[in-house]
Amino acid sequence: MTEDKASTSTVVDTQWPVVVNSSLQDSDITRMLSQQKHKLRYSDSSIPNTFIFPLSAVAFMVLPLSDAALEWPPKSGNIKLDEDIYDRLEKFVKVHKNCFLLALASLHGQHERAVMSEIQKRFMCSPMRILPAHNASDCVQCMTTVAKAMSKSVSSVLKSRLDHLLKQQFDEQTILNILAQFGLNNHECLVLQQGCETISNVVMANREKLLDCSLDSETVTTIMEFLKQDSYAK
Repeated sequence: MTEDKASTSTVVDTQWPVVVNSSLQDSDITRMLSQQKHKLRYSDSSIPNTFIFPLSAVAFMVLPLSDAALEWPPKSGNIKLDEDIYDRLEKFVKVHKNCFLLALASLHGQHERAVMSEIQKRFMCSPMRILPAHNASDCVQCMTTVAKAMSKSVSSVLKSRLDHLLKQQFDEQTILNILAQFGLNNHECLVLQQGCETISNVVMANREKLLDCSLDSETVTTIMEFLKQDSYAK
């Protein structure tokens, strides 16, 4: 235990070089990073609302969830993402192979979760991972924790904690809501969720794997056709 604490303490004191998009130069997040003595460099050419940690090869986009929807609060069952935001996210996942979206909202209630689910559905085939954040402090903590876990010098303990965090980023009901978009009934969603556990596992599964989840052939075909159409849409 003492060794783990010593390793973690050493990493916490790290001062990271960070590339900050100029749109965030006066933000509370940037001020907090500066107060922690991280080495900030501002860029007009990086994607708006992003922070890049070069030593860990990881990028973050800060997105207030109220800005992501065309109307706020969104009408129930009719979530439409702002196309400018969608295009920015598309570029983000193309430029950065290791990327995280910080979904910012003071309260992650029904509307916020609905927008997060829509983003997850639209980008389920991408490497982008979504982390909820309530304020600037949460954003800084998420970024520095991930940067530390992604660095080569970090202990396997931190990496294990990060993996666990990413697996728990959405509760079971949110995953079931996303699976329902495939056109499945409640029972089929439950079977698929229990068999694959995560959305990324569903996307990566082949036909044989889906059949192993005790789904019938027609349901598996429906899932695979949905994923194929989603891929073409992108």
